[in-house]
Amino acid sequence: MTRTTQSFHAPATRYVFQRSRLVGWFIVSALFSSAGGLVAWMGQASGDLTVQFILSWVLWAFVAASGWYFWRRLPSGFLQWDGLNWSLTAGDALPVAGVLVVHMDFQRFFLVHLSGLDGRSAWLCLERCGPQESWASLRRAVYSRPKPEPRADGVFSVRRGDA
Repeated sequence: MTRTTQSFHAPATRYVFQRSRLVGWFIVSALFSSAGGLVAWMGQASGDLTVQFILSWVLWAFVAASGWYFWRRLPSGFLQWDGLNWSLTAGDALPVAGVLVVHMDFQRFFLVHLSGLDGRSAWLCLERCGPQESWASLRRAVYSRPKPEPRADGVFSVRRGDA
């Protein structure tokens, strides 16, 4: 008995994404929690710890600014699947084309890494926003195999290494 395997290919799709609100809310909640911890520590401390309190708040402000800077630098733009490769167009930067690898999938949230064919790469936090159809198309494309590409000798090849 032989078993046949069918291969399904997702159609070309284009997904518009923005900075992740989920990551933004995570950063804000971590900052408020840590600020609450500092306030509780100050309330429980005994003795003169003014220097430690000042240094703690300076460190907290630095971490808060770093979190804001990180979130502001998250890319937003278009992620496009053409059947063979992924391409990322974000802002005024040159598009990056390459292989997309999923590192975390929470159904409504992806953490993915795009490795460009030219050596550039980008980490993306993609979350469902907008029409359900576009998110469903993105999910299909992320987990599909690339379409075979015909060679000159008539044999089909695939350009991605993971197919």
